[in-house]
Amino acid sequence: LLASNFPTSSDARIKESVESASLDECVRLLQAVVPKTYTKIDMGNAPRLGYIAQHWDRELTGGYRCIMGASEDENGPLLALDYSRIVPILHGALLSAIARLDALESRP
Repeated sequence: LLASNFPTSSDARIKESVESASLDECVRLLQAVVPKTYTKIDMGNAPRLGYIAQHWDRELTGGYRCIMGASEDENGPLLALDYSRIVPILHGALLSAIARLDALESRP
């Protein structure tokens, strides 16, 4: 599948119980799960950069679990990741880092 755009409905009208994500949890997840390089045997050993789904699966709790998905091949179940859902975790960790930098810069 190749496309230039995959918009996702994100309007406030279709959301309830909206709360801010824990910036501390976003930082914890980024420190716990490290990007990897690898070759994908299902893509002709193409070199890739990404994550190991089991690493996220081990760390995610509660509402953060929406990142996880699943599929199956001839050998059984496969864990999957929704990479677009990782972006809010990255954003939260960045906000936390910016706040810490601002606090350091404002010290006399």
